[in-house]
Amino acid sequence: MKTRKRLYAAAALALGATALLLTSRMTAGSEAGVHYRTEPVSVGEINHTVSATGTLAAVDDVIVGAQLSGQITEVYVDFNDSVSAGQLLAQIDPRTFAAQVDQARAQVTKTEGDIELQAIVVRRAQVNLDKAQRDLTRAHALADANYVSEDDIDALETALTQAELDWLQSQAQLKVFNATLAANQASLAQAQIELDRTEIRAPIDGFVIDRTIERGQTVASSLNTPELFTLAKDLSQMEIEAYIDESDIGRIAEGQRVSFTVDAFPDQRFNGQVSQIRRAPQDSSGVISYTVIVTAANRHGNLLPGMTANLEIGIESARSVTRVSNASLRVASQLERQNTSPQGGMLARLAPLGLSDEQKATLEARMPKPSAAGSRGDRQMRQRITKLLDEVLTEEQNALRADLQSGKVRIATLYLLKDGRPEPVSVQLGISDGQYTQLLKPALTDEAVIVQVRANRS
Repeated sequence: MKTRKRLYAAAALALGATALLLTSRMTAGSEAGVHYRTEPVSVGEINHTVSATGTLAAVDDVIVGAQLSGQITEVYVDFNDSVSAGQLLAQIDPRTFAAQVDQARAQVTKTEGDIELQAIVVRRAQVNLDKAQRDLTRAHALADANYVSEDDIDALETALTQAELDWLQSQAQLKVFNATLAANQASLAQAQIELDRTEIRAPIDGFVIDRTIERGQTVASSLNTPELFTLAKDLSQMEIEAYIDESDIGRIAEGQRVSFTVDAFPDQRFNGQVSQIRRAPQDSSGVISYTVIVTAANRHGNLLPGMTANLEIGIESARSVTRVSNASLRVASQLERQNTSPQGGMLARLAPLGLSDEQKATLEARMPKPSAAGSRGDRQMRQRITKLLDEVLTEEQNALRADLQSGKVRIATLYLLKDGRPEPVSVQLGISDGQYTQLLKPALTDEAVIVQVRANRS
């Protein structure tokens, strides 16, 4: 991706160089065997973008799979067919599963019969228990008149106890049969679910965008669910999975505008918007990237799932702004290296803020001295310097300092051609698109900046 950006930049520079040679507004001057080519400061548009590629997909697509293994006996839909939720798409051979349902249903019926028989056993045990209780009661009455012996009383009490145990056993057996019935009913329900799963039905309203099975094909459902159909709810909205290099992801934000092209329509540009930034990194041979989801309208249906999209994500955009060619900045850097030596010190670094003589004197007098206390002393010194600058600088200067620290504004030097000689001027620059850079201050609308320097041939 970085190589692609460098190619774009090189192409832009080549176009810029060609324009410098062709435009009639450019001027040239010479001095001491050196030839300067200039270009006027222009007003135009600057678009700062990040380039990426991605793959188009339907926003609401569902992969329909099989939860069972078996042979496909019928396929009822084909590519592009419209379907409704619950519609039958395909049929897996149901005979084995239907037999399992019949078997489970027979088990339920048998258990229900066992429960009916056991209910009779419980009733008989209850009758025997009631009779043993009555016999014992009558025996106690007769024993008072000495008509029944103690041995008879013991025998009747034993019979009552056995009758009570028989009744309890029959009740317990009835509970066992009821539990067996519940288990068999659950097995029947599970078998019915398996049978129902032989019918592959649509989970949503939509249409078929992919079909991977044919009649007679056998699907095997083990660890991975076989994918039979892909359904799309609607293709009027599409999404793009774009992979953004880690060096650019910090400049991507939700809501940014995106323009893209596809190979099928190379002359047509489509628009979208960043809707999601996924934080999970993607590592490809040591290159880290992040997935960014872009949503795009597809009202005319030209975009199809699987197409490759070439995206330009708009980071910043400015219209009708004063701008200078990046060639002028490269030439200025070259001339500065030749004609100046680097300057150090705090005041030199603060020069872009336009300090007054009074501010310079105050800073020189109150600037803290370097400390020998290590990192802790350095941290305290930076805090004291920051506090001092907040007190000495104006509100406008502090705002400019914040913009410089954040990179929103940068200070550079341009060279104007005055009387055949280069004259430096300090400028504040804004966003850049690789070919032009926004000129914030000062206003050089009527000026021409040096964009090329070459030695005259003798």
